[in-house]
Amino acid sequence: MKKFLIISILSGISLCIASAQNERFKSLYVFNFVKNIEWPASYQKSNFTIAVLGNSLIYNELKQNIQGKTTGQNGSQVIDVNQVSNISSLKDCHILYIPMQQSNLLGAAKKALAGKPTVIITEKKGLITEGADINLISLDGKLRYELAPKQIESKRLKVNKKLIELAIVYDYAAAREVPVLESVDDANAPR
Repeated sequence: MKKFLIISILSGISLCIASAQNERFKSLYVFNFVKNIEWPASYQKSNFTIAVLGNSLIYNELKQNIQGKTTGQNGSQVIDVNQVSNISSLKDCHILYIPMQQSNLLGAAKKALAGKPTVIITEKKGLITEGADINLISLDGKLRYELAPKQIESKRLKVNKKLIELAIVYDYAAAREVPVLESVDDANAPR
């Protein structure tokens, strides 16, 4: 019984560490999305805002890892990470991050942000087909991202070619994933 208890505790600790590490990698991916997508001039005049919907570990990781860093032309925008409790409290933001436990709010978020240059990032399998711009997924035990570049560009944003090359690209017009040649370096590593 004592052995079982020790094994259970160690397993729980390992899962917590793995979960925290996964959230850290997600935050680094988000930072690379920030660096590799260009927003319109009107969205480059004030702080770069990332809104996280609901209570999630990713909020803490984003605050710790990228809050206060700079982006934009000449590094003139300071990244500001905010937590929003619901869709109605959303203000203008550059990125809306919808954690898995809030996935059911994707449709409402899309409606609230229609016509705005806001990238919606999700983390649940299948949400790229439901309108997410970027979807973080686990594929063969590795963190990867699905990307809908044409949808992002329809919001007056420019997506860096390297970001597209490393993604699992989704084309809404064709309603399918588009094969992209994988880079020779590790596609799982955040850029």
